[in-house]
Amino acid sequence: MNTGKILAIVALSILTGVLVVWAQNDPQVAIAKKQAALERQRIELEKKSLELQQKELDLEKARQEFQAQQSGRSLSMNLSGDVLFDYDKVELKPAAAEALKKVAIVLSPFPESKVTVEGYTDSKGTKAVNMQLSRERAQAVKDWLVKNGGVAPANIFTKGFGGEYPIALNKNTDGSDNPLGRALNRRVSIIVEKPAASTPPTP
Repeated sequence: MNTGKILAIVALSILTGVLVVWAQNDPQVAIAKKQAALERQRIELEKKSLELQQKELDLEKARQEFQAQQSGRSLSMNLSGDVLFDYDKVELKPAAAEALKKVAIVLSPFPESKVTVEGYTDSKGTKAVNMQLSRERAQAVKDWLVKNGGVAPANIFTKGFGGEYPIALNKNTDGSDNPLGRALNRRVSIIVEKPAASTPPTP
């Protein structure tokens, strides 16, 4: 390599270094970097805002689907037993997870609240069998919500009522079977006791 080429390479290297230093010290470059950083922050905030809006939409949708009823400090949801369980069984069906995920969404704003899971059956079968079936179904729902729904074990309780407190007729007025009514009575109710609103201290 001749001397001219070596000098040219050295000069180019020096010039490149000068350009890099100049670019680093250029206030316009610094401003552009700050603007890029602010834009990234803005995009991140918008993303979080959209995620929050989506959670609120999911919560409202779940409430509407369950036709959750609020009265005073309580919130109740009714789930069809036929959606959660096969007939006369206590093991949750695979499809039950979708319904219970929506329950978990509704429960999420109340992490400290007391939750009661109540099981009910139709009138077929003996009272003792139905009582046991309703208790075990309520327990199965509780176990799922604790394991997968983020509900604290200390805050959730179960009750079984068997065929008591029907919400529809198990038999028609002429004494014939009413399958639709019995299906409505096979259900699981979830009641949430919302915490009382805190009152400001008196001066």
